[in-house]
Parts: sequence; structure tokens; C-alpha cells
Amino acid sequence: MPAKPTRGAQAAERTRAWREARRQAGFVKIEVWAPAACKPDILSAVQAIVVESARGPALKTNPNPPKGVRHMDSVIDTAWTIHTLRDGLVESSLVREGEMTVTVVEGVEPVLLVVMHEFGDLPIYVSGGGLQLVVSTLLWPCDEQNDRAAFNEFLLKAQKIVPLSNFGITTIEGRDYYELMGEISSKTTLQTLLIELRTLADNAIAAASDLRDSFEKSRGAAA
Repeated sequence: MPAKPTRGAQAAERTRAWREARRQAGFVKIEVWAPAACKPDILSAVQAIVVESARGPALKTNPNPPKGVRHMDSVIDTAWTIHTLRDGLVESSLVREGEMTVTVVEGVEPVLLVVMHEFGDLPIYVSGGGLQLVVSTLLWPCDEQNDRAAFNEFLLKAQKIVPLSNFGITTIEGRDYYELMGEISSKTTLQTLLIELRTLADNAIAAASDLRDSFEKSRGAAA
């Protein structure tokens, strides 16, 4: 019986599949050299452009692409619940065909499971209610990370250049995992929530590839 792949291996395979899908869709990787002080502003601007207007292979066939001016701080009158949010995502024309699968995981507190198919079936969880919603995804086990203490410091320094998302550590069945999360108002618009989901997925892929590669390169340079 073949061994079950580790979450770290799954993250690497998801990154490989994501990159291949982007190449097949005609996307290219672009590098920009700029003053260090401009880096956070440039990254945020590029993320906004990509997430809003040109993300993913399915955009080419989207019959209802987003148009017009969008206000990111707008809110709705009634707070989302996990079940109404599921219904909203399933019925919305803002969601691209085949972009995600949305289901409710019932329990003491229901949780929304959003599988992002354009990101190698990355699972994202939406929880909370009342005042805010928490959007999160697991990355890889902490004990699979080289030089964990140094990497944790590296993550803290990287927080300010990762738009809309924060890194954390969560414990599941006695094992620590790196986690990426974001918090938004439970009265946010569905459009803003979609941007949060897409950005979190994009950041998770970057964390599993570029961010870890940057850390390893920094370790090599310091050696």
C-alpha cells in the first residue's frame, strides 16, 4: 500500500499543478527590480490588478466579468451566516464556472469549506459570524520546516508584504501546522469576500513556493 503523501508534499504538488495550469492558460512570470522601499506598494498594486481583472484560466469564458468601480469598504445590512454565505457563493455570477466548490461542514459551529480548483483544489475554511468572518487554510506541518525558529522570524518579517493575509500556527490532533488567514467583516459584500478567498489562495501558493525558496536562499547566503 503506497504511503500517504505528507501535507508538505501535497503543498509542493499543488504548487507544481498551479504553475502548470498558469502556463497552459498563457500566463507568464514577471520579475520587477525596484527600490526596496517600494516593494510593499508594488506587491499590493499587482495583487489588486491580478485578483480583480485577470486571474485564472476560466476568466476567458466568464460571461459576467466584473465591471465598473468597486468600493472595497462597502458593507451590507445583514451579516452573513455560514449557510447564507454558501448560498450566496453558489448562486453568484461573480464566481467563475468551475472556480470553486462550496460546502458546509456541520458541527457545534458550522464551517464553510471552499475548495479552490484553480489552485490545485486548495481547501479554504470560513468560520465565525456575528462581527467577523475568519478565512484560513493550512500550509504544512511545522515539524517539516527546516530551521523552524529562523523560519518563524522570517515569516514575521514577511507579514507586511503579504496582502490581506496573516501567518499563524494552529494545532490539529497534537501537531502544529503553519496557517494562513484573513479576517473580514461579516457584513462585507460578496465581491469583497471573493477577493479575500482568491488572495488567500494566491498567498498560500506563494508561501509554499516562493516564500520558502527565499528563506532557503537567505540561509545559504548567511552560511
